[in-house]
Amino acid sequence: MNARSAVTAIGILAVGGGLAMVFAPDLASLFPLRDLFVKFVGLLAFVQGLRVVQARRHTDVEGAGTGDPETNVTLPVPGQEFDDRLRTVHSGPRKRKFRSRKAVRERLEEALIEAIVQREGCSDDGARTRIETGEWTDDPEAAAFVAGHPSPRRSWRQWFRQSFGSETAFQYRARKTADAITRYIEEDR
Repeated sequence: MNARSAVTAIGILAVGGGLAMVFAPDLASLFPLRDLFVKFVGLLAFVQGLRVVQARRHTDVEGAGTGDPETNVTLPVPGQEFDDRLRTVHSGPRKRKFRSRKAVRERLEEALIEAIVQREGCSDDGARTRIETGEWTDDPEAAAFVAGHPSPRRSWRQWFRQSFGSETAFQYRARKTADAITRYIEEDR
């Protein structure tokens, strides 16, 4: 019999004896040496603890591999897609430029229709009527851009500033319209 089996047998006997004394307290009077018995049980517990520690010292430590709970997720910057599309409306062949401009205008119109329908509770046709009349904004430039009307006359100062700026007239009007739509949506909140 090895040491492990002997210690296990002694432990089972000790637990069995303790349970027997719980149900039959008269059995405890069989051991008149109370202090010696408590010291013996303490010594057994100490030896068992040493045995477990020694067994663990000679084994490799194995830990569970956990995943990284927080990973950095790169989210797109709001409006980045619109800015990228607006930046490329004047690059490439003429046909591509035309399609790009049309796509920007249609995207702005779709966003505005959705906002008007949500805010006013009207149909798509009612929203298109409001776009045609320009009653959705105080900005005549934005109203004309979405409705497909020509741009209102600008002052010499505005014309001069835009002529030497980095944006074309289309980009300026599209950005101004996007800002007006954003204001329209935020007024509702």
